[in-house]
Amino acid sequence: MPISRLLYTSRSCLVPAELTVEQQASNIAARAAIRNKEVGITGVLVFVEDHFIQLIEGEGPVVEDVFERICCDFDHAQVRLVDLVGVKDRMFDRWHMAELSGSENAGSPLDEELQHIRFLMGVNARVAVEKMHECLLECEANGLLSPA
Repeated sequence: MPISRLLYTSRSCLVPAELTVEQQASNIAARAAIRNKEVGITGVLVFVEDHFIQLIEGEGPVVEDVFERICCDFDHAQVRLVDLVGVKDRMFDRWHMAELSGSENAGSPLDEELQHIRFLMGVNARVAVEKMHECLLECEANGLLSPA
């Protein structure tokens, strides 16, 4: 069955509580990785400046179901579908749901990369996706990320 790649952005509705917003976003990515493994979804969740940027890949109907669930999730507001395309191969096949998140250490190199990705989302989504992939590979090479 053909593979679909879906890219969306949303504004986070997470609020600090027992966990920071960043910790809550990490928990969302960890839970998604478990669910996604069961249904054959791969992708990445970027959390930057209280916004989510997420890319999911998998069989078309499954991707659509996952996106519908996200649209109904109260952790998200202003969900905006940026791109939905059929692709020959997965780009994020090593991650059921990788996470790239800003740190409390503002100004870190990763924070700058995530800011750049957020900017690219409004200019050229394809280049933003390539940049997300590049960041994941770099984080993995530096021991900051493992396949999940």
